[in-house]
Amino acid sequence: MFLRCLLVPTAPGLDPTRRLDAALRLSRRLHAHIGVGFIAPGPENVLAALAGTAPVSSATIAAIKEGMRAAAAEGKAALQAWCAREGVPFSPEVERLDATFATWTEWSGEVERVLTLAGRVADLMIVDRPDPAQPFTGRALDTALFSVGRPALMVGEVVPHDLLEHVVIAWNGSLEGTRLVGQSIALLHAASRVTVVQARTDRAEEARAADLCAYLRWHGIVAHASNLTVAEGTSVGAAILDAAGRMDATLLALGAYTHSRVREFLLGGVTRQVIETARMPVLMAH
Repeated sequence: MFLRCLLVPTAPGLDPTRRLDAALRLSRRLHAHIGVGFIAPGPENVLAALAGTAPVSSATIAAIKEGMRAAAAEGKAALQAWCAREGVPFSPEVERLDATFATWTEWSGEVERVLTLAGRVADLMIVDRPDPAQPFTGRALDTALFSVGRPALMVGEVVPHDLLEHVVIAWNGSLEGTRLVGQSIALLHAASRVTVVQARTDRAEEARAADLCAYLRWHGIVAHASNLTVAEGTSVGAAILDAAGRMDATLLALGAYTHSRVREFLLGGVTRQVIETARMPVLMAH
């Protein structure tokens, strides 16, 4: 499977630069194109949120529409400026399927519905790590993980110059991890180095890192196994992130929410720990 279509969703008031940088660095290795999707709430969504707080009139609706048009125009101009700085063609007419360029699309409506449909016709969605001050970021990640059925790349504070220099896979044999590996073979094949890390738990012998390395070898991917001992009092998520940092990983890959989100919220879990604290890009699938 080739990864040709990278989707970068954004919204009014968000700076997509880090996600665009990550998308570009991946696309140059994968020969993919970058589709930027601008999602703005429709007037009905804004009015529903304002219900009971302000009078609704034709002037109010017109002001909402004009505000969204202005935000979209500002976002498009910012993308065009980024393309000019990075030397990326913007909306060209190309015949080659493996060309790297950027396109701009505008959508109106609820984030979850719009992103679900858009993500299902993309190969990879690139989102920010959730920020409580920006509700869109959390909604975008949740939608990418639970509704789309494709891998999601969460970008933290650090965007390495080459995301595929060293990919570290956190492996526990879960269904979610299996889906991630299966959907990311092309990305792993393009990586310069791959390491499979397995935390020593009571189920460590059921799904060994060496077995995944042997499977990847059949796909022409040379991966090295590494067993991780989790110190007492340290969470598995923190141990994985620490190990990935010590290995100079440029991308961490793991299956997301192998336990329910409710359990992870109440008791903590690997996915929650990684999402809340990872500074490096993290590739996930549920």
